[in-house]
Amino acid sequence: MSSLVEFGHRVGMPFALAVMLALTLARPWTADAAELNRYEPPAPPPLSADAVFVADVTSGAELFALNPDTPLPPASLTKIVSALVILERANLDAMIEIIPEDLVSPEESQVGLEAGDRLSARDLLYGALIPSGNDATRALARQIGSEALGGSPDPERAIAEFVALMNEKAQQLGAADSQFANPTGIDAEGHVMSARDVAAVTAAALDDPLFAEIVATPSAVLDSEIRPDGYPVETTNLLLREGVVNGVKTGTTPAAGGCLVTSFAVGGNTIVAVVLGSDITETAEGAQDSTIRFAETRGLLSAVNSSYTWLDPAQPGVVAGLQEELRVWQVALADGVLLPAPASAAARLRYRLVLQPPAPAEEPAGVVQFFIDDRLLSEQTAFQTG
Repeated sequence: MSSLVEFGHRVGMPFALAVMLALTLARPWTADAAELNRYEPPAPPPLSADAVFVADVTSGAELFALNPDTPLPPASLTKIVSALVILERANLDAMIEIIPEDLVSPEESQVGLEAGDRLSARDLLYGALIPSGNDATRALARQIGSEALGGSPDPERAIAEFVALMNEKAQQLGAADSQFANPTGIDAEGHVMSARDVAAVTAAALDDPLFAEIVATPSAVLDSEIRPDGYPVETTNLLLREGVVNGVKTGTTPAAGGCLVTSFAVGGNTIVAVVLGSDITETAEGAQDSTIRFAETRGLLSAVNSSYTWLDPAQPGVVAGLQEELRVWQVALADGVLLPAPASAAARLRYRLVLQPPAPAEEPAGVVQFFIDDRLLSEQTAFQTG
């Protein structure tokens, strides 16, 4: 492992360009990333899903991809964006009365809320994400949409306003291949997300401690004003129940097939894996079986562990010459951020040090770019040490 020949020169850059670079580093695998000669992740192991995207959202490395930018029905993965809007706008302690328009048909996933009951926005968010409750999601969307419009709009107009906020939020996060027609993910014309977009919004949502806590919760009981025992809810995420992952969300509709986004840790890094459109089969009793998505995600998790070597570039000797060069320029990488290098190509790992003018101690001073041959694998922020 060595640096590329031009490495070792401090490269000055205007402040505005430095800011743009920092934004790119935060999510280098999102749709609005700068055009670079990037490492192209391999296709995943054979599976039935229509699209797959697996990324290390800590280092920004893309690990596997299959049709990652194809817009597809996302089913209840939609609720991740709904949750982002809710977390941004809701008073989570506010009590929301359930009205008949919030309730959904028996075929839809739901908490089983009763009209006339009142629940906190926080409990309703648990109900939207743990059992994927469409009724809880609609109640929250109606409330937030009403507040955004002011007055007392009819429920459907309020929900339409909430959906407009969802589309705005997706665009803010660079999810350019996403468009929403409802807050729950039921099939609708033009209601789509790409696998890359799902990973991007999931990474943003996991930055919120409450979201991360909810999607890691296997079961809960939602307080009720009219039901003494409340509303017991259980996760729809089989892999979470088994302790294989630490989140995030399931989704299933006739048009979307089996959908699943999961997160798990490798060291201090967070990996997000997305499958869209896995096969749904029928049991001997005639019921739908969407468990293939869980088996396929297990395969992805296994492939991540077998296909990549996890390096800590902040440690001496891991990347030849890097620590010596960092010391010369009085900069350092953050401790504990691992770099996933393809196991078959780890010997071809290269680096480039790109620095802006000297910064105050502990402030970002530039980046270290890691390449496999001439293809960018990951970028990590370098911090001024002196």
